[in-house]
Amino acid sequence: MPIPVPPPSYQPIKAFDLVRSAMLEINTIAANETPNAGDAGWGLEKLQRLIDKLNAIRQAIYGVTFTEFTLIPNHAPHTIGPTGDFVITPRPVRIPYASFILNPGQGANEVDAPPINIRDAAWWASLPTKNLPSSVVTDLYYDPAVPNGNLNFWPICTLSNPVRLETYTSLVVPITLTTQLTYPTGYWDAIVLTLASELCSAFGVPADTRADVGGRARLAMSIIIGNNAKPPRIRTDSSMPNSGNSGRPDFDFLTGLNDN
Repeated sequence: MPIPVPPPSYQPIKAFDLVRSAMLEINTIAANETPNAGDAGWGLEKLQRLIDKLNAIRQAIYGVTFTEFTLIPNHAPHTIGPTGDFVITPRPVRIPYASFILNPGQGANEVDAPPINIRDAAWWASLPTKNLPSSVVTDLYYDPAVPNGNLNFWPICTLSNPVRLETYTSLVVPITLTTQLTYPTGYWDAIVLTLASELCSAFGVPADTRADVGGRARLAMSIIIGNNAKPPRIRTDSSMPNSGNSGRPDFDFLTGLNDN
């Protein structure tokens, strides 16, 4: 009986198909075979751990989501996660951007949603007035606790205004071998090959096969990371003569000459 071929990565793929493909890559099963229940279960655990790890790597995240949540008046901290005040699964690794909506329900635009300053633990620790009440939120310190993260909005809002939070779009972690998964272009190969590489030790795969699949896994992963990596911002002070105070003349890149 021929083995069904899984669909392209932009259509749902069963976790079982990813595990089977990974085992084929390291020759632990033949093309006309399927893994037994024990091997498939171990492959599923390794797949779950792999995707959980990828969700913690910024360069492996392919997109972001902007979601509005309504604040609970005079409540602190707000929790976010699978059982938090703001329900989202999994709980965010970090909150890179947030805004406070001043006029909810009135066709609010960006002018009505000023950004909230994202603060770190040192700022929060040094803040002497953590319980200050206000009708407007200006700052946020996010503590990524488990299972729910803590959103420390400051000042503590006395109104039920919405906030808009940016969170990373996480890959779905499969629950069972029949869980349907959908990935962007390039992720299918990267996940299968990386999973295959991580299964090698459990199945006693020869060193040459390990090296081959490991090299292909790194190449496939570099492709998706390259697509997700943001280009760095470059700032120049070229408009300020001799801005470095080094005593050397400035270089004019338009003329190729030093300014004296």
